[in-house]
Amino acid sequence: MKKILAVAVVMAVFGGNISWAQESTMIKEGAKSLNFTFGGLGSFGIGASGINGGIGFSYFLDNATAVRGGLQIRSSSTSTPWSDPTGTNPGTDGSASTFVLGLAGDYLMYMSSMSSRVAPYYGVGVFVTMNSSDTKYSISNAAPVGTATELKNGNGSDGLTFGASGIAGAEFFIYPELSVSAEYRLNLISLTSLSDVVSSSKGGADVTTKRGGTTTILGFSGAGATLHIYF
Repeated sequence: MKKILAVAVVMAVFGGNISWAQESTMIKEGAKSLNFTFGGLGSFGIGASGINGGIGFSYFLDNATAVRGGLQIRSSSTSTPWSDPTGTNPGTDGSASTFVLGLAGDYLMYMSSMSSRVAPYYGVGVFVTMNSSDTKYSISNAAPVGTATELKNGNGSDGLTFGASGIAGAEFFIYPELSVSAEYRLNLISLTSLSDVVSSSKGGADVTTKRGGTTTILGFSGAGATLHIYF
């Protein structure tokens, strides 16, 4: 019985706060918010490499339009120690690292009044991302000449990408100064210049493999959720 009463009290308090939030939001001229996104500038990714997120800033030009900027930085690295069960053959440890930098700018149009708790919106945005990777292999010191030692920009997405997206989403106000939103991005066009792949081997010269570019027109770009803190 006590558990039921406790749940009822929590629901009443939470429900009262939600009802209060219906009376006013911060969507008005001059309003600003910090945005913490799970999904960042691209796909909604929470996986082995962690949360693919970003931070942004919004400024409302009036009670129906806003401009937004976003930044995403992600760096990860792993190591692969050289292992020899016999203990008689020393070697060199390996490692793998990736780096992602993304910038975005959006123009958003809201479809609700200042007193609405739920604020659907749509808009357009532009973005630029840079991806790079570096893999060093763990090898025996006695490995023969020609054994692969390192691979730079070996991931298929390594390179520089420019693009434009269509945006559709909705923002839900929990409190006047706090909201969450869900968003869908449709790729309108993206241009990617792929980085050259550089492979190195023991006792040999580096080998560079040239790669061209790709162009993508229309297609799913990503979905994400964002926490907004207004001030």
